[in-house]
Amino acid sequence: MLERLKERFHLIRPVLVPLILYIGLLTFSISWLESHPESDWRYPIALLPMLPAVWIAIGLIRAIRRLDELARMVLYEGLAIAALLTFLLSAGLGLLEIAGFPPINAIYIALFMVVAWLAGKLLVTRRYQ
Repeated sequence: MLERLKERFHLIRPVLVPLILYIGLLTFSISWLESHPESDWRYPIALLPMLPAVWIAIGLIRAIRRLDELARMVLYEGLAIAALLTFLLSAGLGLLEIAGFPPINAIYIALFMVVAWLAGKLLVTRRYQ
């Protein structure tokens, strides 16, 4: 496992700095928004963590382009599984909201999609081993 991580570190490295920036800016924006709820700056401050998030997305795209065909196919199939599961979750939650269920924050749906992508990737990886 450690060997595999060392072998793929060149793919992970471009995402580390923006990920650290994202976590820092997210912490800053949440604490700032809690202490200044009526400020005119609340919307720009709330979106501040999106700057490194775009950088993370670009880094992920570049890393995926460096993968071989099999690794790329595994990632794409995992993403397809995650997209379908997220669609089912969103549709189910939408129907529950019609019935009176309280709405779920969209950040949890995004988190679900990331976890589902990792689970789908693991599932697909097992098939090709």
